[in-house]
Amino acid sequence: MHVVSRRRALLATLAVTFSILPAAARGDISGFVRVLGSGSPGTPVSGARVHVIADSSVVAVSAADGSFTLAVSPAGPVELAASVPYSRSAAINYLIGGAFANNGDTGVDIRLDVLPAADNPTYPPASAGYCGSCHLSVYPQWEGSNHAEAATNAWVLDLFSGSGTPGGGAGFVFRDTHDPGETGFCATCHSPMADVFDPGNTMLDEVTDPSALEGVNCVTCHQMDSVDAGNLDALHFLGKSTYRFPDGTSAPTSDYVWGPLDDVTFSGMKASHSTLHRTSLLCASCHQYANPDNGAPGQNTYREWEASSFATPGPGQRTCQSCHMPEATDDEPLCTSATADRPADQRRRHVFIGSTPDMLQNNLALTLAAEEIPGRVRVVAAVNNFGAGHSFPTGVSIRNAILVVSATLNSQPLVQVAGPTVPSWGSDDVPGDQPGDLGGLPGKGFAKVLEGRINGQGPTVRPVLFIDAEGVTSDTLIPSGAIDTSSFEFELPAGLAPGAQVAVEAQLLYRRTFRALQVTKGWTQSAHGGPIEIEVARRQVALPVTGGASVVEVPTASALGLCALALALAALGAYRLRRRVVPDLTNRG
Repeated sequence: MHVVSRRRALLATLAVTFSILPAAARGDISGFVRVLGSGSPGTPVSGARVHVIADSSVVAVSAADGSFTLAVSPAGPVELAASVPYSRSAAINYLIGGAFANNGDTGVDIRLDVLPAADNPTYPPASAGYCGSCHLSVYPQWEGSNHAEAATNAWVLDLFSGSGTPGGGAGFVFRDTHDPGETGFCATCHSPMADVFDPGNTMLDEVTDPSALEGVNCVTCHQMDSVDAGNLDALHFLGKSTYRFPDGTSAPTSDYVWGPLDDVTFSGMKASHSTLHRTSLLCASCHQYANPDNGAPGQNTYREWEASSFATPGPGQRTCQSCHMPEATDDEPLCTSATADRPADQRRRHVFIGSTPDMLQNNLALTLAAEEIPGRVRVVAAVNNFGAGHSFPTGVSIRNAILVVSATLNSQPLVQVAGPTVPSWGSDDVPGDQPGDLGGLPGKGFAKVLEGRINGQGPTVRPVLFIDAEGVTSDTLIPSGAIDTSSFEFELPAGLAPGAQVAVEAQLLYRRTFRALQVTKGWTQSAHGGPIEIEVARRQVALPVTGGASVVEVPTASALGLCALALALAALGAYRLRRRVVPDLTNRG
């Protein structure tokens, strides 16, 4: 009989037995947590958390002699779970264990198996399909995510070897411009299950193992057992993260996993309770790093989150998982092997939502104000990063955003006489102006622009990828919770007719890559089939003007108005956070 069928049959038998017994007095459940085999069978386990599976409202902690008393009085048979949080530095670690019990039972015996200390030197990492055979709801979520395509990401392959798209060999290609044998460390995060056994030495375009070609698959996260918070800028397992591939005598290495739940007792999975997997630190393994040769910044997303209000413990705390792996919407079993439904708030969707239009539009706000001053129109535009738990934009350094501002009279643009302009990286490198070229227009750019010498030789180039970075040319990212305000002035022509109106417009665009790189490579869509450019917001103001000395003012452009604007933006942010908008998961980004 299948293991799951046996478990369900046992529960059914217990339920029938319990129902025909005379009504008993309600009472606590007590017993002992002890070691199961593997060296010291029967040894008491202290400090184990004991509770009913899928219900941690009441928790008991085992004493020095392994004893526990759980203050519950179930109406029927229940399964208890016991676990000790995993610690890489502990002399002994335990797998999660469980036992069935009824109301008032005493002497309940919960046994915890010891996690093997030795690793399997010949372990071929498990495929996502192996895990998906039981996790039927999770597997398709992951399969449709960007993580599943990390190793075959066409843009990354274009930049590394020129092999991702038909035009990928144009422009910068890492393998063509660097010393033979240099890997650029791309596989370290994009195909970690190929690189983990020979860290830093895997060529991304030479990966052939099916599991490794799955990119960031199940075992990439669930067999990672630690992340060193004291060495955040190391590159994944090149000094920061560690993996465990236990060499078990009674179970294959692929069955040993680490996860955030402390009550996974299914015998077909050797689960360890990992407190790490509930935290943003888990994501820092790949989303926080610097150039390993000189410390120039790569991704800084974790530190950006760490500096935000969302990192503060309390009701407003949100981890990476809170936004990018939102809670499930229905109560259902975690997998086909489960014997009961698990509450939705104990399960997270493995969709890994990125910079979709919904995510951007629900977490950023653009406001616009305009006023007439003598001979000019003054425009104030503000971008509010009220909802993202990190800077805008974040991630790899090719990500950027552009604010474009215009003022027109009778459909003719007014000449800008003051204020910032979009940096040159807002345009491509092709002579002349093409559609999409925004460099030099009234506006502002938001990006972290890195500079350095390609392969450490020749002139300094900007922008460059982190692997060639030696420093930062400019950093105009908007921190989490911050408002970036810019002022622009446009000249009014003389002799305006009565009733003239100036049309003022501001547009906030998010771009997945710098314009020049996109054009050089011939990219027409993102590596995952989405748009390269997303309009986050657009605002318009119709301003009556006189052209004289008298001033027609939009109140929000005054000092008092700007204060009111800031308060309104803060209120808007608080309101949107309370709404807990769930992004459209059909647009992967």
